[in-house]
Amino acid sequence: MAKSGFAIKQRAKMLMQSVVLPLAYRVGCIRKVDKKLVVFCDAHHNERPVSMDRLCRALRATHPEYHIVERYRDYADLGYVGQVIDAIRFMWLYATAGCVIICDNYLPVAACKKRKNTKVIQLWHGPGAYKRFGYDSADDIPQYYKGNVFKNYSLVTVSGEKCIRPFTSAMRQKKGIVRAMGTSRMDDYLSERYVNECRDIFRKKYPEAAGKKVVVWAPTFRGNAGEPRLEGLADIDRLESELGDGWCVIKSIHPHLFHKYDRADLKGRIPTEKMLPIADVFITDYSSILYDACIHRCKMLMFAPDLREFERARGTYMQMSEFPGEIITDGRELAAGVKRAYDSYDADRQKEFTEGYLGACDGHATERIIHYITKT
Repeated sequence: MAKSGFAIKQRAKMLMQSVVLPLAYRVGCIRKVDKKLVVFCDAHHNERPVSMDRLCRALRATHPEYHIVERYRDYADLGYVGQVIDAIRFMWLYATAGCVIICDNYLPVAACKKRKNTKVIQLWHGPGAYKRFGYDSADDIPQYYKGNVFKNYSLVTVSGEKCIRPFTSAMRQKKGIVRAMGTSRMDDYLSERYVNECRDIFRKKYPEAAGKKVVVWAPTFRGNAGEPRLEGLADIDRLESELGDGWCVIKSIHPHLFHKYDRADLKGRIPTEKMLPIADVFITDYSSILYDACIHRCKMLMFAPDLREFERARGTYMQMSEFPGEIITDGRELAAGVKRAYDSYDADRQKEFTEGYLGACDGHATERIIHYITKT
């Protein structure tokens, strides 16, 4: 039944992409392209996504002559008719925009052949290149789906040289579109002010962690965004008692899982990325947030009870042996693994990993992207 519902949604998207939106775009093309109109848009949030925040703020501050329009709508809240209406409104802007900036899949951008004077920049929301996605994963884009989800991109920014080939493959891009320019939102991570702010916020939101070693568990979801599932929760629920006094375990699951696992202790009181400067040990699985953790030099381990199944069903771009920490598949070994990570983590191995996948994250990614917007 779940797969049937997913298929119906995909076919409805195909209809919107191939018929309705191209017509709306052609109507909008009666006007000229405004090279100083920049549109930030996203279909997964109702407010500015963190992946766009630094770039949007910096562009406003450095180039006040540009007209910036922000359009954020969580399509999961709108229903099909609401999605169509919102997408049509976007197409009217798209037809005249000098630049459109997205950070995730955004179907309307790919609905038609764009005008040559319009740039489309895909920031993507996750750094690195971990699990297979896009056209490299049937969970993301089923074979029967017609239309190119990643069409019209002028630039895809990635965090390091080792990410170029995976993103080019997953998004079916031509050579030169995917570039290691860095991840804009990660510029903040290298700021001492940002790190101190995160620490202050954490202390206020998690007073129970005072004086304890902090473990943060941040897993991704399995399956697709429409029917996600979580692995390993029962073992994590036991972890704090197994670690004993002096440890605090914080759970922060992927937002796609919120509706399915309606527990306040799973949702995190602050965004996961703001916990990383405080985490004594970070536990993840197949989430790209492991790369965020590398920037903060977090001691980490992977807890993946379904590792063999995942590698067979979805697969990864990086070799699992590259992961800079211990990989644990048996929940009974988790507490001991956390203590090992805390006591004897291999920082040199993590540094080498970071240089390959995050080499362009030097604190100046936002500057490079703004130069692309305004000078090319």
